[in-house]
Amino acid sequence: MAREQLTTAAGGVVWRHRASPTSEPGGSRRVEVLVAHRPRYDDWTFPKGKPEGDEDLVATAVREIAEETGLRVRLGHPLPDTTYLISDGPKVVSYWSARTVGPETDFEPNKEVDEIRWLRLGEARRLLTYEHDIELLDAFAELREAKAHRTRTLIVLRHAKAESRDSWDGDDVDRPLTKVGVARAAELSPLLSAYGVRRIISSPALRCTQTVEPYANGMSTFLEIDDRLSEDTRFSQVNRSVSAMLDHKKPVTLCTHRPTLPWILDAIGADTVDLKPGQGVVVHHRKGVVLATEPLGRPSS
Repeated sequence: MAREQLTTAAGGVVWRHRASPTSEPGGSRRVEVLVAHRPRYDDWTFPKGKPEGDEDLVATAVREIAEETGLRVRLGHPLPDTTYLISDGPKVVSYWSARTVGPETDFEPNKEVDEIRWLRLGEARRLLTYEHDIELLDAFAELREAKAHRTRTLIVLRHAKAESRDSWDGDDVDRPLTKVGVARAAELSPLLSAYGVRRIISSPALRCTQTVEPYANGMSTFLEIDDRLSEDTRFSQVNRSVSAMLDHKKPVTLCTHRPTLPWILDAIGADTVDLKPGQGVVVHHRKGVVLATEPLGRPSS
């Protein structure tokens, strides 16, 4: 008997704020979500798609949303995976709350989607074709009720693999990445981009700056150096650095060292995790309270 094949995909519940036509200036704004019509299946669903090659699912979600709807988004609070059967076997789709960024362009029908609609949650619930999409919408509605759909993002990175201390003759702060580390640094760029990172902060150590430089260069973003993220720091210094990052509205990533990670996560209020070189944890927070954490990146297989 042939073994069932697991199919993976990724997408998002894309949302935006729209001022109520009856509200006064500065009044409350309603939330609308985007649903898409696929002519091939004649259904209404959330934008999603399969990864290309070994593409990470966070990059898949952002790319597929852009291809199907023309919208640029950044990922926020993760949503529950949906699992259902297709002809090839089980399919698992990973979802995130996805907020639009930049100006919205006019929608152009394509081979996957011929119509999109921005709807209030109740309207979307009545239009969606599949029960698993309705359950996903309900999960988003719970976030909306708690205002957890509007989280800020802080990504904590451990630097990629560096030359060993035993083989390095120079100052430790100048110890560079290995070839494996350089390759991992390049792999991080689409992951950081998926969360819309706009501010990048690093320990002064070369192995840390080299880990985030590819993304900073690609975004033409200034790379900030913070001595408080170094290996020979103190908790009080880390706490002040992290507090400033948590106040920043735009998504932030920091790159540091393994010995410093527990202090950083403690200052954030997140559980301690053991990150390998080049790994990271995504912290979704609101008003200084951690609402969700997830590993940076979600392999497609």
